[in-house]
Amino acid sequence: MPGYVIGNFFVYSVINAFTPGPGNILALNTVTNYGWRKGNPLFLGIFAGYYVVQLICAVFVYGVSTFLPGVLGVMKYAGAAYILWLAIHIALSRPDGDSSEKSASFWKGFMLQFVYRKSTYLALLL
Repeated sequence: MPGYVIGNFFVYSVINAFTPGPGNILALNTVTNYGWRKGNPLFLGIFAGYYVVQLICAVFVYGVSTFLPGVLGVMKYAGAAYILWLAIHIALSRPDGDSSEKSASFWKGFMLQFVYRKSTYLALLL
């Protein structure tokens, strides 16, 4: 793999970490409602989960590009179709109305990154 790909992926990861998404919004909401001290574990979980997902994605893309170079082009279109499908479903969705209090924890923030697929599929589209 050319060295510039790793540099591009690093720049993408840093920019994507600070763009709005459910992790950033959840962290902002938690810190606003509970304060920094109680929201800090959630924030650290989101941070750690994000970089673990990016690392897994980088290894996967490198493996596919090395061993199955023809599949990478198909994956780009599949990822783009999935993001379009996801955007349509998000635009048409309605809130569930459940207003019960939920606690903030490291593992909830960490697992959010594995459930939320924008980061992974956008990285695959590189």
